[in-house]
Amino acid sequence: MVYLVIAAVLIGTVAPAHAYIDAGSGSYVLQMLMAGLLGLAFTIKLSWQRLKASTAKMFAGKIGMEKRGEE
Repeated sequence: MVYLVIAAVLIGTVAPAHAYIDAGSGSYVLQMLMAGLLGLAFTIKLSWQRLKASTAKMFAGKIGMEKRGEE
C-alpha cells in the first residue's frame, strides 16, 4: 500500500523534461521492438512441439474420461 502511494505521488509530480529524441533513438527503439518480437517468435517456434504435445495430452485425458463416462 505504501509503495502504491509513493508511485502515485511520483507519477503525479512529474516535471516536463524538455528533452529531444533524435531519429537515432527512435530507430534504436524500433530495432529493439523488432528484436523482441522476433525473439518471441523464435522461442515459440522452438517450443511448439512441446506445447502441442502437452495440450494434446491435456485434452486427450479429458476426452478419455468422457468416453468412459467419468467426469
